[in-house]
Amino acid sequence: MPDALPIPDDLVQLQRDRIAAENALAEYVTAVETRRRAAYPEPEQVVHRVTWTDEESARYKQLRAARDDLMWQVRRHPTIARAFEERCWPQTWEALQAAARASSS
Repeated sequence: MPDALPIPDDLVQLQRDRIAAENALAEYVTAVETRRRAAYPEPEQVVHRVTWTDEESARYKQLRAARDDLMWQVRRHPTIARAFEERCWPQTWEALQAAARASSS
């Protein structure tokens, strides 16, 4: 089994930024769902509860685009591209995850 490639600092930062963007998106969705559930609690209000405003949808799209952009930056990073070529993607991904966790502590 091949070893993980060395993980450069810029890739670790990209991964941390990607995780933060993913968390921001999830937190926003939870906040909107919670707010709408409180505003429209009755069973017959289900359509109102799940129909987001234009502003809510626009913010969701912004957050999702930021998350997706960072995901692609991580995926296209030269180290990750090389890991695919050298067939050590799983090991390198695990090393990246560990490095991102370690640097956030």
